[in-house]
Amino acid sequence: MAEPLTLAGTYTRDLAASLERMFENALDWEHLPHLHSGSFGAIRLMQADATGWRAEAALPGQAAGPLLTLDLRLDRQTGIWITRTWQGARLLGEIRTLAEATGPRGCRVTVAFHIAGISAAQAPAVGDYYRALYATLYDEDEAMMVARQRALDAPDKGWRDAGGVRIPNSCPHLGLPLTADPDADGIVTCPWHGYRFDAATGDCVSGATCGWRAGSA
Repeated sequence: MAEPLTLAGTYTRDLAASLERMFENALDWEHLPHLHSGSFGAIRLMQADATGWRAEAALPGQAAGPLLTLDLRLDRQTGIWITRTWQGARLLGEIRTLAEATGPRGCRVTVAFHIAGISAAQAPAVGDYYRALYATLYDEDEAMMVARQRALDAPDKGWRDAGGVRIPNSCPHLGLPLTADPDADGIVTCPWHGYRFDAATGDCVSGATCGWRAGSA
């Protein structure tokens, strides 16, 4: 029998991002272990479509387990998405988010934390934990959403010298700033989604089809 869910608390925040950027962010499972490395250690996609995704995720330092299963479902018409988290067959909780436009480049999110296996007396402390967690997550997400909008409005097509080779200022995946330098093996890793590129050739070595032509300007 499933444990009942208890409302532990809510979190509301205004963000400098449009609803479209917010929905894009919600559907973007890939960024979790890279942008949110303090909260996620690894992720493996199980299923994705236009309405959401399902993936196995690990906590930092626990890439081998125990794995959590995350399932996110988005309804663009209502601006609501629900993220459910399981450990095995046990539902740990549901995070219910409502996003509302506050302007063409702004939105407000209201997040409700429904957690399994806690009492009403425990709820305030658990709510404090989730509010602090989501404040950090949205600090990181807002930075990416602002950078993504900037990349769409005014793409940076410039190049820079890094370790004796020229690499683009923007990642060929989504146009976000490619600020990392090549490592000892000549690999540049995008800090936003973890895509890895051979700096000398521009080829993506982590399995994606995006990349750049070496020496292009």
